[in-house]
Amino acid sequence: MDGLFISIGRQPATELFAGQLSLDEGGYIIAGESTQTEIPGVYAAGDVRTKQVRQIITAEADGASAAHHIEQYLLES
Repeated sequence: MDGLFISIGRQPATELFAGQLSLDEGGYIIAGESTQTEIPGVYAAGDVRTKQVRQIITAEADGASAAHHIEQYLLES
């Protein structure tokens, strides 16, 4: 064996947000690449948001993107 990738599942822990944020059919929070949801000032980062690739490195990148966009949002508010 040359390598092994372990997956811990694909069920997002988003029950808390049901009825407050839009979720897709898989239960993921609908948010664009900026991580912003449909509610101004509310962002979703990591493997709880809609996206094609779910790996730790993409979740970390979401956090950086969210921090950047939140800072912009706060400066403009």
